[in-house]
Amino acid sequence: MTALYEFTIQLDRAPDDDDLDRLFEVGLDDTAPEIFADGSAVLHVMKRSESLPRAIVSAVVDIEKAGFVPIGIEAENLVTLADIAERTGRTRESVRLLSVGKRGPGDFPKPVTRAGVRSLYSWAAAREWFRRQYGDRAASLDDLATDTLAAADLLLKARLLVDVGELVDLVKPDCVPGDVGVALQSQTA
Repeated sequence: MTALYEFTIQLDRAPDDDDLDRLFEVGLDDTAPEIFADGSAVLHVMKRSESLPRAIVSAVVDIEKAGFVPIGIEAENLVTLADIAERTGRTRESVRLLSVGKRGPGDFPKPVTRAGVRSLYSWAAAREWFRRQYGDRAASLDDLATDTLAAADLLLKARLLVDVGELVDLVKPDCVPGDVGVALQSQTA
């Protein structure tokens, strides 16, 4: 049974008219490009598939066939303390105190980056910390799609850095080292 999945893929460049024709020709006729003032571009994808991971892989393959390099996927994994508070039903001050160790068991996840004066945290890491410390009801349980998009985003970014062939064991740790081809086939099958 297939479902319709919607997600946004970041492109290496803005498409021109010929690019738009190629996107249509490779089967991405159900997408909508968006070009920003700074010259960056995304492709809003609506794809029918058996699962979100398969929809993402199919779209990435098609985008590459059209001559683009997908450089990331928009995911809602980076969050502020205020976002964490909202998602966990706490006040911002409660979460701030947890984050600096003045309340709770300590060892709150560290920020992954800073944007100006704001610290940004991984929602997946924060959610997992809340689950470990306070039980499954402490954070939203319906984040599988968000986690999948965040993982796909990280994998696309990793592909820009190195040949990930031998690193695939990090994604699928039950693989026997050297069985990279088998691991890659099972991930895309």
